[in-house]
Amino acid sequence: MEINRRTLLASGTALAGLSVLRGEMAAQGAEVPKDAVILTAMVKAKAGEEAAVKEALLSLVEPTRNEPGCLCYNLHQSRTDPTLFMFYEQWASKDAFDAHGKTPHMKALGGKLKDKTDKGGGVVFYELLG
Repeated sequence: MEINRRTLLASGTALAGLSVLRGEMAAQGAEVPKDAVILTAMVKAKAGEEAAVKEALLSLVEPTRNEPGCLCYNLHQSRTDPTLFMFYEQWASKDAFDAHGKTPHMKALGGKLKDKTDKGGGVVFYELLG
């Protein structure tokens, strides 16, 4: 059987992809503590303020991910409504979540968003089922 260069490259790429997927699945399957706080937080920008709101929200991501007890902190923007932003968060405990609200970057957020957001946001807490 003859193996050409294209077949060899395709096989190597497929194997590399599988190892990456296995790593991602392992990370997703990481155990979440029983007392974890899991939530989504929605922010609705006023029309025309999307860029300013996005910049303000993005400024939270790096410092928050470095906070003790932060397991996951991801910011999303709706593909169908660019005024709608959503954080998906996992915290190791209620204490870690409460401490997050007292950080300088969270305290500064109100000033950055003043007069730039509409009602329509909110927070929903979840329980991990499986």
